[in-house]
Amino acid sequence: MEQLKVRKKETIIYNVIIFLALSFFFLYTQHAYRHHLSPFSFVYLKKGIELFWYLAVVLILSSFTIWKHHRFAIYFYQGSIFLVSFKVIEGLFIEFNKIIVVAMFFYIVISYFLYQLLSFYFNFASINPNYSKSDLFAPLLKTIPCKLKGAGVEIQGSLSNWDDESCFVKLETPKELPKSLQLIVSFRDREFVQTGEVVASTLDLTGVGLKFEKVPKEINVFNWSEFMEIVHELGFQPQRLR
Repeated sequence: MEQLKVRKKETIIYNVIIFLALSFFFLYTQHAYRHHLSPFSFVYLKKGIELFWYLAVVLILSSFTIWKHHRFAIYFYQGSIFLVSFKVIEGLFIEFNKIIVVAMFFYIVISYFLYQLLSFYFNFASINPNYSKSDLFAPLLKTIPCKLKGAGVEIQGSLSNWDDESCFVKLETPKELPKSLQLIVSFRDREFVQTGEVVASTLDLTGVGLKFEKVPKEINVFNWSEFMEIVHELGFQPQRLR
């Protein structure tokens, strides 16, 4: 998958980063609770950083990769949750505490819930080009041609990925594009027209991700919803382009 520059980040990204910050606070406070110390003590704060500095580094690195929508972001998230959980469970083997067990249960449940949402988000077509520079063959061996228009710009391209609410377009020539674009897809001797918002682009500007608002069907023009109905009926998947 191409590394992207994401222009518009969804709420899940902010929520996961906040949760990772709270994960360190959870680890810090449970350790203080087990040792009957005040978590607001400056002395213990210094001691906590000395004890868990490596976990703080991992959590910061994970937050950075998630913010940048890195291809390995989901694995960094998994690793961070595993390390925090391991340290808390390690402490329970030394001294069992019912309150920490209950807190740990809710921590794992919330972690899993956010993991599912984050995985779902990273599968959106608008931030998933469906090709990469490391491909051993030219991406998009089969193509669905399309055209992007907006603010004095008109450029040819082809669809590389899609879902019900978004798509990714591989451009014929690199170009910086405006925030709002009209997508015109040519498929089965028909043109499907839909206006979308640019939410991501490849670093080399050879691909762009669009997100659409749901609009009702129109009489005089085919739109994205009708295009999706046709490709679903035909059983056509983005993987078939490869």
